[in-house]
Amino acid sequence: MPSIGAFRDTLLERRRSLLRQVTHVEDDLRWLDTHIVPEVEEESQEETIARLLARLDERGKAEIQAIDHALSRMASGDYGRCEVCGDPIALDRLEVLPTAATCVSCAEERERAASA
Repeated sequence: MPSIGAFRDTLLERRRSLLRQVTHVEDDLRWLDTHIVPEVEEESQEETIARLLARLDERGKAEIQAIDHALSRMASGDYGRCEVCGDPIALDRLEVLPTAATCVSCAEERERAASA
């Protein structure tokens, strides 16, 4: 049975990985600014920037926010409890989705309400 410390380590490693991706994109953009030949710059830069920015998609940003929220819940002692009903979140769910803030029942209810 994983401890909160193990979940924290997993979340921190994933967060570091996502932030490394952002750093690589920023490095690529800086490289473009200094190494693209002026005649080719406009077309090539537009294509490259579009490709690089796609790596900074909303999912990555949302995942970092979810990780930060989970880490905050750990610090406050609320990690592992559903934010909606207050019941414990199943350990199996946390192992698969360590950023889970709701139990399966409340998550399913939220999905049903969103699709209605």
